Amino acid sequence: MRRRNNLVSAVNENLPKEKKMKTQHDYLRRGILGAVAGAFVAITAGAAGAAGYPDKPITFIVPYSPGGGSDQQARRLQPGLEKALGVKVRIVYKTGGGGAVGFGELWRSKNDGYTISNVVVPNIVIAGKKGSVGFKAGKFSYIGMTERAVGALMVPKGSKLTSLKGFIAATKANPGKITVAGVGGTGKVNMAALGSILNIKYTYVPVSGGVGKMIPMLLGNHVDAGMTASNHAVKHKAKLDALVVAGSKAIPALPGVPNEPKWEYMTTWGVMAPPGTPADRIKILNAALLKTTRAPSVANAISKGGYENMYQTPAEAAAYVAAAVKKFGN
Repeated sequence: MRRRNNLVSAVNENLPKEKKMKTQHDYLRRGILGAVAGAFVAITAGAAGAAGYPDKPITFIVPYSPGGGSDQQARRLQPGLEKALGVKVRIVYKTGGGGAVGFGELWRSKNDGYTISNVVVPNIVIAGKKGSVGFKAGKFSYIGMTERAVGALMVPKGSKLTSLKGFIAATKANPGKITVAGVGGTGKVNMAALGSILNIKYTYVPVSGGVGKMIPMLLGNHVDAGMTASNHAVKHKAKLDALVVAGSKAIPALPGVPNEPKWEYMTTWGVMAPPGTPADRIKILNAALLKTTRAPSVANAISKGGYENMYQTPAEAAAYVAAAVKKFGN
């Protein structure tokens, strides 16, 4: 730039005064126009970059087996997300370790907005307590929570355990012999809470891979009872009977099932991305998620399935998980 200015000065020395001024103005005008054009190119290039996302398929990792709550959530969301984002959403299963395998897979994925996953609370916090899993529950990029359901204790139809009172009596008569299946470490924690409230002794049977693996065990009478979120009791109520649900709020889809107000078991589902995913892409994904979950077909499917609908911003979702980390992470 200095060399150019020197050249201009040298040329101007040999020009009349009027032409000197005109030449200087020309160079000044060209410099201003060049700067404006450069700024315009930079701005439009940035806008084009934001507008260009997404431009290829997105992978949706489900950390539990087909048929479970996470699978149901992903498949409910898939059509709406594809429509809102304009690209295909491919569902893949990475199961095991009470969800830890799938959560870990997302943790290690590229943080470009093209890989997302279910987030299940408190499962992700409980699974993340083991140092060997390689992820931290509070550090993912959270897109939003979509639904939640309270816990339920259930038995197969035809079981001799036809009521909560009968279940309690059986555990008292046969301490430690009544078997209750649940999903991994999360199920163990939640069933232990109910067992403490009811003052009963039972044998817990952990199931790896999710509720999709647990329900066949229950229907096949391989265990006496199963404990999971109430949405599964709703989905399988033709073959299963719920004995009790957590909390004090009745579930319309499970009429007549008693509540246990002291049992604070709640499972929440949402969607997340790898740590450090750009905020502008999280914003785009959140807008698509909200548009999908507010569509009447999806909203009605969630509420009729025994869930409570949730509509969150990324900040609200992150705060929700942070509260769970504080509660379950110790």
